[in-house]
Amino acid sequence: MKITKIDVIKVKAPYHEGISDLMIRRNLYQINHIYKVHTDEGIVGIGDDGRQPDEEIQKYIGRNPFEFMSGNAPTPLQQAFYDIMGKALGVPVHKLLGEKVHDKVPIAYWSIDMTPEEWVNEAKRAYSLGYRVHKIKARPWFEIVEQVEAISEAVPSDYKLRVDANDSFETPERTLQVAKLLRDYNIESFETPIPQGHIEGYQEIKRGCDIPITIHFGNPDPIEAIRANMNDSFIIAYPDSRAANAKREATIAQAAHLPVWIQIVGLGITTTYMMHLNATMPNATMPAITLNCLRANDLIKPSMIEIEDGYATVPDKPGLGVELDLDALENCRA
Repeated sequence: MKITKIDVIKVKAPYHEGISDLMIRRNLYQINHIYKVHTDEGIVGIGDDGRQPDEEIQKYIGRNPFEFMSGNAPTPLQQAFYDIMGKALGVPVHKLLGEKVHDKVPIAYWSIDMTPEEWVNEAKRAYSLGYRVHKIKARPWFEIVEQVEAISEAVPSDYKLRVDANDSFETPERTLQVAKLLRDYNIESFETPIPQGHIEGYQEIKRGCDIPITIHFGNPDPIEAIRANMNDSFIIAYPDSRAANAKREATIAQAAHLPVWIQIVGLGITTTYMMHLNATMPNATMPAITLNCLRANDLIKPSMIEIEDGYATVPDKPGLGVELDLDALENCRA
């Protein structure tokens, strides 16, 4: 089997009506790319992610997709290669990635920094769609307590919030102040409350509050972070979401008995790929992030990935288990 052609389709997948204007104003994730990888055996694989340079894409023409079983190709091509391999062998992608240990995987909702009223509307939408964890962006120009309080009053008590400060809490003292104000709310974790290189600061935070702390894998060196006991979990596969990289990161965290969650920004194909990858990681037990939840259409069939009580069922059909919605694709070409 050889790759004969790779089509790259530039798309602008619409956000749902409630946030469309906001995301356009912020110019966030407006353009995506769909990849269709053709083979001489008539099998076509699909992927989606950011734009890859043309010279990078051309390197794979004439190659056998099975050469990349180890998962070291760029993310969208890797998705398509695994899709081809799975279809050729008649097995789901997770069988190519390892032993499936989860039949269902947790997925979280996501929101950029917004007013309390906007967050309330998003939380209500997310809960109605089946999500039970909501990653929210904490920023100093909004009052985080007011925002969290508004969400907590609008949705049932089993709805958890993951507060991502992107290090904007700045100091351990400020982080502990915020933790004290939020201690009566259902906070799943703090993500990167202060700069990740400040190991002593994270140790101080952990001593002073019982809200779990999560950081991005790699900064500081994961072994150093684990030895310092500075965090309770890791975010993996971001920005490098190749399967080989993600599996390595998850394994290191597992050796330290720490859970992980996967973050890969993309559309429906990326979310489906993430589900297969997540299914093979014993410690990938925290809800993943892909942002697909914000779209009005995720460009795949079956349409829109169904979430029930915070979990999505891992596909068991050959390949990724989904196909492109060609009608939706045509309507979204950029």
